[in-house]
This record gives sequence, C-alpha cells and structure tokens, in this order.
Amino acid sequence: MAAVGFDLYSRLLADAVEARKASMEGRAPIVEAPQAVVDLPVEAHLPDEYVPDEAQKLELYRRLARARSAGDLAAFRQEVLDRYGPMPDPVTRLIEVAELRMAAEAAGVASISREEGWLVVRFGASLTRSAAMRLLGDGGLPGVKPSDVTFASNQVRLRLPTNPLKGWTLTRAVVERLSAAT
Repeated sequence: MAAVGFDLYSRLLADAVEARKASMEGRAPIVEAPQAVVDLPVEAHLPDEYVPDEAQKLELYRRLARARSAGDLAAFRQEVLDRYGPMPDPVTRLIEVAELRMAAEAAGVASISREEGWLVVRFGASLTRSAAMRLLGDGGLPGVKPSDVTFASNQVRLRLPTNPLKGWTLTRAVVERLSAAT
C-alpha cells in the first residue's frame, strides 16, 4: 500500500472486488467514475493508538474512500467521534484530504501531487488549460508569485513554499479557486 498510495490502493482493491463479484454473478462489472487522486505528503491516517483493530481500520479507510458527499463525510466524522473519541490531528487531516479530493473531483481535477518542490495539479476531462489559467494565473494565490506558476496542456505546476503548513494552505486555495468555476 505504501508504494502506490492509499487512494490508488483503495481504488485497485475496490475494482478487483467488483470484478470478482461480477464474474461470480455472471454480469459485467459496475465501473464508477474515476476519483481524483490526492497524493500529498501530509500526516493523514488512523493511528494504531486511536483505532487499534486492523479490520476496523481498513473498513474505515474503505468508507472514507467511497465518500461522495459532505453528508458521507459528516456521518464518517460522527461515527469516528462516537466510537473512538476526540480525533487526533492525523485523523482530522485524513478527513480534510477526503474533502479536498471531493472538491477536486467536482472542479475537474484528475490528480494533485507534490513533486520535487512543486504542487502539480493535473486536469481531468472537464477542466481545460484556459479555464485553469483564468482561475490561477492572476497571481492572487497566497505566497505565490506569477513566475511560480507554469501551465502545460494538461497540468499546472506551482512552486511550493518551504513551510508544510503554507503548502497545505496553498493546495486548498488552488482547489478552492478551481472549484469556483463549477
């Protein structure tokens, strides 16, 4: 799981389970629309001290990966609070990453990652380069100069600040800006 990232691992696992079930039931697999992939170096997980049972932890990760609405996330948050108590920072961040993923999907983003000091946002089918340039190219992002933003045909790259918290704030601001177009 560490080699491919949690989002991709969850998707591959869900696809394999659906393909097997469909084969056993003699039907075509149900293919869901692809989710945005969020691959960011943030401390976002369910700590062993918080959720000690591995099976419960995997089920919670699955539920979070399947979340498609703010209501799904609110229900997840409430269940976790009820079962395990106040959430430590990595759990709060895990839910924030899920919120970011859903907002990115709605904005037409295919993936968000950090690569060698850059935030890389790859466009999905519904987000064009011209729309991204209109929304992000004006230099109004926190801590980003216009020279720190480069556009390619299917992506935008933004130089990340060295402070991880500022990097997270920038990532959220980018998705928020792209969401403004939807």
